[in-house]
Amino acid sequence: MGEAALILALGKRERNLELLADLLKNGGYDVEIATSMGEFDELLEQRDDVALADHDVDGFTEDIWKRCEQLNARDIPMLVLAAQIPPAMRQKAVSRGAQTILEKPVDKADLQATIRGLMEYIRMNR
Repeated sequence: MGEAALILALGKRERNLELLADLLKNGGYDVEIATSMGEFDELLEQRDDVALADHDVDGFTEDIWKRCEQLNARDIPMLVLAAQIPPAMRQKAVSRGAQTILEKPVDKADLQATIRGLMEYIRMNR
């Protein structure tokens, strides 16, 4: 891949985001974290090299789905994380462009494998 792919991670819990960022950085990815929609929007506006967005949707309002639609319109794949994923949420995430939905707690190896798979998909389709 040459240059490290950028993953933009959004979540309410900064400590969880830091742990996620460390895990992803150890996997060779560049990671930016945001704990609010405003921060996320700023990062998205500043960086035109976002390869993947990782959303921990717990604690966010319906606005999170608008961001998913915007990312989908820009062809930026999304990984959605949530503590519980009832069918209605799964349907909402998929209908707004989420490629993968994982229920927390997520096993580190599963998360790494999922992101590797998404990055390979991105590489092959761009």
